[in-house]
Amino acid sequence: MGCLRLLFFQLWKVLLAALVALVLARVDSYVERRHPDSAPGKAWRAYRGRPKKEPRP
Repeated sequence: MGCLRLLFFQLWKVLLAALVALVLARVDSYVERRHPDSAPGKAWRAYRGRPKKEPRP
């Protein structure tokens, strides 16, 4: 029974993560489309376009 419970919660987390990724992709496309030159659009582009931190060696 413990194995099934673990499997259920892992699948639940994967589905929730996929749903959040879809929502964030839709928000990104909405902001790009609706606010290309406004302050929110510029801030979103700056946030999204910033360089990624490299892991320390």
